Amino acid sequence: MPGACAMLWMTMLLVVGCARPTQESDLLIVFGGDVMVGRGVARACQQHGPDYPFRHIASRLQQADLAFANLEGPLTDRPTRIPRINALRGAPEMAPVLQRAGFTVLSVANNHSIDYRRVGLAQTREVLSAAGITPVGAGPSLAEAERGSLVTVRGLTVGFLAYNGLPMANFIPAPDRESFLALNEASLRRTIPALRQRCQMLVVSFHWGQEGQREVTPDQRRLAHLAADLGADVIVGHHSHVRSEIERYRQSLLAYSLGNLVFDELSYGGNEGYLLTCRFSRDGSLQGFSTTPTRVVNCQALVGTTR
Repeated sequence: MPGACAMLWMTMLLVVGCARPTQESDLLIVFGGDVMVGRGVARACQQHGPDYPFRHIASRLQQADLAFANLEGPLTDRPTRIPRINALRGAPEMAPVLQRAGFTVLSVANNHSIDYRRVGLAQTREVLSAAGITPVGAGPSLAEAERGSLVTVRGLTVGFLAYNGLPMANFIPAPDRESFLALNEASLRRTIPALRQRCQMLVVSFHWGQEGQREVTPDQRRLAHLAADLGADVIVGHHSHVRSEIERYRQSLLAYSLGNLVFDELSYGGNEGYLLTCRFSRDGSLQGFSTTPTRVVNCQALVGTTR
């Protein structure tokens, strides 16, 4: 039972991690789960200040060379929204707050990315870029979204791709307009090898699965293994709002769901997650990793808390 073994390994890693002696020249990347700064989180920020949700995790993000998460919902002040019950929206002013917390790259490819239509997604990319955060998973055209993003830190070029695997209501694909990457085998084969040629290591993000689901499905495992075979060094998943399995597959690391990092009490499925810290050598090879459990309490990420 590979899934059960990998889940047991994940449980052990939450306690002891997978560590080797850290070299001063190693590159550290921290990966977090879903980050949502609208709705109840926005109200908490009004009461306690904009940095409130990240107060207990900012130092961990800031100490890393790169910090990545999924931004669940657009940052926009545009009033037009698609007709759905739980449209999410954060204020554009939260972009510098996210940067101040330590985030350097954020996925914008998820089922809430167009809650305020294409203009909202475009503004999200703009305000993130202006704040010094690299958005990934979307672009002014499908071709631009498929190019992915490159970030060079301490001489190492890291590539990022992000895909949305969930259906998008009230959205009609238009390759020459604002687009996000869809998760399917064809898009993986088209994009991962192309970006792999331009970087020394490659991170891939999947927005997939069902809310509250911990078990990895055969289709998820198949797509994650395919991404690794095509050249991804790290594959991280989002959307389920709960922790899931970590697997080593050949030379790649697969974290099927990072859970929630910042959310409000309306999260379906749970309000738990973990920070995944990966250490890479100067040639881009994975040297070790560790996980730190987190929970969201009163719209604030807390470190080291479990059920």
